[in-house]
Amino acid sequence: MTAPADAALRSILEECRDGVGGVGFNEVVVMLESTAASAEVYMDFDDLRFTPDGRIVTLMVPGGTHMHLDMSKIREAEFIHTTNEQGLPSYQLWMRDGDGKPAMRVYLRKSDVDATNPPRHNFFMALLDKYPGKIALPDDFRAAGEHP
Repeated sequence: MTAPADAALRSILEECRDGVGGVGFNEVVVMLESTAASAEVYMDFDDLRFTPDGRIVTLMVPGGTHMHLDMSKIREAEFIHTTNEQGLPSYQLWMRDGDGKPAMRVYLRKSDVDATNPPRHNFFMALLDKYPGKIALPDDFRAAGEHP
């Protein structure tokens, strides 16, 4: 696995949110799944709230919908660029647990504002250049225990 030395999940998520020149992940689909169910939440990736200890991030959607991610359980992240079944580009950030199973996936949606799609593509490709493979994430919360 390769990654910059300072690759922590919080800094990666903040980098995706903040982007460059106002162009970041913005319009996304966040997918959660288990062996029995899956959920997709359409959102703007602009309201991330971290607990004071930095362990939990809450992804907020206007209207009250939100998701919590216990970052202490995430051991690996990966930026993935593929082509989907319709022949369109697919931009993804996968976060995996200690067993290598996907815990959360973030997909960039095609923007409703066509002019923002090329800069978003360029931003994602720059992230892929910076993080070219699986990113091993440090266990910064060894003594954290279970999610509160």
